[in-house]
Amino acid sequence: MLHLKFDLAGRPAVFLGNCKRYYTGLSGLALYRNITDQGIALGRVKELLDDADQKYNAAVNYDRVAIVLRNKAFKELIDIFKKIAAYLQVIATEDDIPALMQAGLEVVTPYTRKRKSPSPA
Repeated sequence: MLHLKFDLAGRPAVFLGNCKRYYTGLSGLALYRNITDQGIALGRVKELLDDADQKYNAAVNYDRVAIVLRNKAFKELIDIFKKIAAYLQVIATEDDIPALMQAGLEVVTPYTRKRKSPSPA
């Protein structure tokens, strides 16, 4: 099973730039254009992205209320991108990895711990 994620960290300007890049990548991803009812429509992602962009620009002057509203909008974006990654994780196959990486998703290889065998005394 594939493990997918978006890079949703960093300063507000970097975060917003990454989200815009991911939206553009998802728009070109054939796998995501044919979403079912469980998926999140690109129109909804665009609405949240525009809202977060407006709130980011309103918070540039360090207004505390605007910063709280911006952070709330960013949290919604983080949640929606996590849901999109989870949805794509379910429907994607190994053959889709290049397209997913092109769209901005990170393909994470699961970390397995090596067990130490007991050493003879």
